[in-house]
Amino acid sequence: MGKFTFRLEILLDIAIHQEEDAKKNLSLCLMELKDGQKQLLICSHKQTYALRSLVEDQKGKISIHKLISNHQYCQYLKEEVENMQRQVILLEEKVEKSREKLHEIMKRRKVLERLKENQHSSHLFEEQKSMQKELDEIATKLFYTSAGGL
Repeated sequence: MGKFTFRLEILLDIAIHQEEDAKKNLSLCLMELKDGQKQLLICSHKQTYALRSLVEDQKGKISIHKLISNHQYCQYLKEEVENMQRQVILLEEKVEKSREKLHEIMKRRKVLERLKENQHSSHLFEEQKSMQKELDEIATKLFYTSAGGL
């Protein structure tokens, strides 16, 4: 029996390696996104606390400098939250692109694996066919020699 060799084995190995890399990349992107969301949440809490503090300070006596300072700090936090929201959106887009890339690589790998399986099945079928032909020839020769030869 001849040994089965898949001519596109190198491409399959490359696809498997690319899939592993894409999975790692997706994992890193997801961690970045999670970290960005966490930072956004922290900044949002700071902003909420600062706004509450500003409102509380307005109820009692407060110096104009402290009021201006608190207001500027609230504005700064508002801008930070907006920047982080934009950053989180960009990270979400990065994650989505990474998922799409992984999906495409997985599809390519699966196609190559199916092709390999089909070629292996064809190879086995041809081997069985060849073996059956040899057995038929041996049986025919045995029949003719046992029958006294023709």
